[in-house]
Amino acid sequence: MESTEEEHERLAGYPSFIDGIPESDWTRLLLSERDLERVRAKRGAHTQLGYAVQIAVARFLGRFQTDVSRIPRELVEHVGDQLGTADPLAAIQRYGKHGDTVRAHAREIEREDGWTSFAEGKPRLEEKMERWLENAPIGPKALKAMVLGWLLEQRILLPALSTVDALVHKHRTAAEERVIAKLYRRVPPAQISDIDRLVEAPKGRRSQLSQLRGRIVGDSVPSLERALQRAEDIAGLGFADVDVSDIPKRWLASLADRAMAERVTRLKANPLKHAAALAAIKHLEKSSLDHAIDILDRLITGTIINKPKRWAEKEFLRSRPELAASGPLVAETLLAVLESVAEVVDAETGEISDPHTDTASTRVLLEMHASRDVLTEAAQSVLTLLPARDSDTAEARRTKALEQYPGLRKLVPLLVGRRLFGANLTGRRTLAALHALPRLMEADHAGHGDIDPVLLEGSWRRLVMGAPGTEQGSVNLQAYALCVVETFHQHLCARDIYVGGSSRWTNPRAGLLPPETWASQRLPMLAALGLPEDAVTYLAGAREELHATFARVDSRVPESSQVIGFDGQLALPKAAAPRVSELSRKVDEMLPSVELPEVVLYVLNHTGGAATLTTERGEPFAYPDLDPSVAAVMVGHGCNVGLAAVANDQGKDALTPERLEHVSRGLGHKAMEELNKRMVSAGDSIPLAQHHGPPLASVDGVRFTIPSPQPHLRIAPQGGTEISWMTVLTEQAMQLSGRMVSGRASAALEALSVLSAHRPPGRSGTSNPAIVAQAGTHEDIVFGLLTLCGYAYQPTTDQITDHRLWRFDSTNYPHLQVAHQRTINADLISEQWDDILHLIASIHHGAVSPDAALRILTRNGKPNQMGAALAAIGRIWKTRHLLNIYDSPDYRRGIEAQSRLHQARHKLAKRICHGIDGPYPESQPGLEDTLGPLGLLLNAVVLFNTIWIHKIVEKLRAQGRNIADSEVRQLDLLRFGHINMLGRFHFELRAEAIVIREPDPEPVLGEAVEDGPDQPGGR
Repeated sequence: MESTEEEHERLAGYPSFIDGIPESDWTRLLLSERDLERVRAKRGAHTQLGYAVQIAVARFLGRFQTDVSRIPRELVEHVGDQLGTADPLAAIQRYGKHGDTVRAHAREIEREDGWTSFAEGKPRLEEKMERWLENAPIGPKALKAMVLGWLLEQRILLPALSTVDALVHKHRTAAEERVIAKLYRRVPPAQISDIDRLVEAPKGRRSQLSQLRGRIVGDSVPSLERALQRAEDIAGLGFADVDVSDIPKRWLASLADRAMAERVTRLKANPLKHAAALAAIKHLEKSSLDHAIDILDRLITGTIINKPKRWAEKEFLRSRPELAASGPLVAETLLAVLESVAEVVDAETGEISDPHTDTASTRVLLEMHASRDVLTEAAQSVLTLLPARDSDTAEARRTKALEQYPGLRKLVPLLVGRRLFGANLTGRRTLAALHALPRLMEADHAGHGDIDPVLLEGSWRRLVMGAPGTEQGSVNLQAYALCVVETFHQHLCARDIYVGGSSRWTNPRAGLLPPETWASQRLPMLAALGLPEDAVTYLAGAREELHATFARVDSRVPESSQVIGFDGQLALPKAAAPRVSELSRKVDEMLPSVELPEVVLYVLNHTGGAATLTTERGEPFAYPDLDPSVAAVMVGHGCNVGLAAVANDQGKDALTPERLEHVSRGLGHKAMEELNKRMVSAGDSIPLAQHHGPPLASVDGVRFTIPSPQPHLRIAPQGGTEISWMTVLTEQAMQLSGRMVSGRASAALEALSVLSAHRPPGRSGTSNPAIVAQAGTHEDIVFGLLTLCGYAYQPTTDQITDHRLWRFDSTNYPHLQVAHQRTINADLISEQWDDILHLIASIHHGAVSPDAALRILTRNGKPNQMGAALAAIGRIWKTRHLLNIYDSPDYRRGIEAQSRLHQARHKLAKRICHGIDGPYPESQPGLEDTLGPLGLLLNAVVLFNTIWIHKIVEKLRAQGRNIADSEVRQLDLLRFGHINMLGRFHFELRAEAIVIREPDPEPVLGEAVEDGPDQPGGR
């Protein structure tokens, strides 16, 4: 029967033996050769068994179990079988009688296996907990699970569960008190009494604060009026000017929920009461507006759009039998008449003449199908059932919606009277029309000069200005009012019209550069981006470049060549697989034959990379021989074999478990980023790197599933979340960055984020790199964003989903005529140009991320007006890119080669990360920490190859071989056949052994070459 302590541990998810040892964990409990050597050094079979069991217990529990009676017998027998102990159960009982020995062994194992005592690791844990709780409240169970996971990851011995509980309570309380104190200082002293009044709950009644939170039911005009009035009442409490923007939103929401509870009135501590009440008021200021606009959205959608739409659909279905009877008759008769008046071609002479027709023959033709009365009735029926020529399919729905005009007379004054709404450039005209509506509705009459005709699109123009019974010069006011409200709703959903102070309906462009900053920095930013102030200048240059590309490609299209594919898009040639050159084979033969640790040590020595690591205090490591330690940590984590596989305590201080564990903690994200920069910079400085063409950057993501960790800290087989490890590569195959993103992110926007935040080292003053990556959704918008930000976006043909061409005007390009039937909307670009510049400058400045910019440009999966304008700009440059791919094999090959780098890099990563069955871990916690060192190993291989391939090329040239730069450009920097990744790792840099190998002698012409086994170091 489990004890109370054991029950608490089990319920808390604390590692324990209560539920037995899972089958998957038994392999972790096998003793290594190093373990067995340490065990055999002990005297007596019972002492050896006890020592070995303690090693296994620490690995499973994360702490030692000095009471051997609580260790399960199956574990004792499992360890005893490995040692060959005759009676392990009796031996462990004998061992447990010597308590001092048991505790001494625990201290020794802690030291030898790289464990850290909880007392030593506690300060780092508390610092970590403070950071976790800084931005959001975390529940006790969740925080406890995070603490346990972090302790095991850092190999810090777990304390008693009560100690963890006390720490969790202490830091949750301290974090809440810090937020409360910050909020309490924001409460104006003059309004303390107001807060007390708000939270006071008279006997049997709710507090005024709780009443303001009450839900308003219904989607009607009265419900909307009550919701708007409540928002006004909350704003009128006098706290609107209190700034709490620096308080994390989740902390505000948590304290607001406490203030809404009735028990808050019983709190005696005024700081908590007043801080929670202030949080609730600030929360309600936004949520009440959100709720009111939600009601407005449902009201307009339901009464003006959905309800009339359902009626129109039913009417159309009802009228289908009539249309089915009349439509075919009218169509057949019309076709017969058209055939009778068609020109006649003489088969012998080819002469074309008009047919002989007269009234009598036409009447006879008509009578053959039906009488004139029947045909007239059928034609009138078709005209009645189908929309007019100058209308659209929404006319029936909009006509039915006119019945809602009485409700509109109540709704419009309610919206206009409170002046809630603001608008961007796209929505300003509509908002102005909405504000003018009450005056028109009171007059009950309007002429053409009283309305805004620009809003009358599609069937609205016919309903407003051409409705039957409308006097000359007058308009149908009911239809116009509905048109304005429906257009207002469209702009509201797109956030071109927004509600200031709300959360969900706020201005998405509020995150852009503040107007005063944009005004003062406009000219310098535009100069840095190379963009003109006015759209006319930009469009003139873009028009000229697009025309020049069209003309050049059109003049080079061979006669009878296929320009358009079966789907009506530009027929782009497929990339051919690259051929292995003689130079590439020669390089394979001459590259030094090395082991992976030697590669890492060589690169660390070449770059001085070990100096980038610091201790937890930010000080340099004081170890005398640091390179082998750093290399061992990189290999252990990057190969996914763990530090135990690379540790060696036989006289090598640099590879002891304690030192490797210490150095591992120093290889954090900052150190990895700095080390990576050194490797990239070193690669750029090698002359060979200059042969790889103009600057390029590509992005690709390896996608896999990370199952959600369960409370007992083991990985569950279900409940996974798809994430991607996105890597940005240069044209030299060096990784600029790598990070974990949720779901399937846009690779192109990931590249823009990385390159905007971190300019590629060594490239200051030169052009920005081209980007080879997949756009994901909104392809044309991504083209526009990247181009305006100063990058040439050059995806491969497989990365582009739409291959259609676009043009500015009707200029004729004979060979491409069928491929460019679509026209770019230059007027829309001009209209949105100022807002587009503001957005691009905000991205350049770092105020807005590319992902956030895409959310500003789209709403509900569709582009808004600014998004459509950016898509139009993107089509200009996408068309040029497609034409260049179609016309230039060299251009196409360069892009395809950059894209293939990711495939080669993933292949190399699979070979390096051999501690798993697949190319990457599919269910390993802390995956970011694994893939970070893996990225460093990949870059180390590339840098090593770059250095030695350059030496080989120079040697061959010195021997008289003529090697063109184009051959050098095609050399693969990700080759790895000369690098041994397996076996025992030896971290010694044998500088004298890393030399260029002599190639095999070239066969004499006519001499037979026997096939032989693969040579060491061959690919």
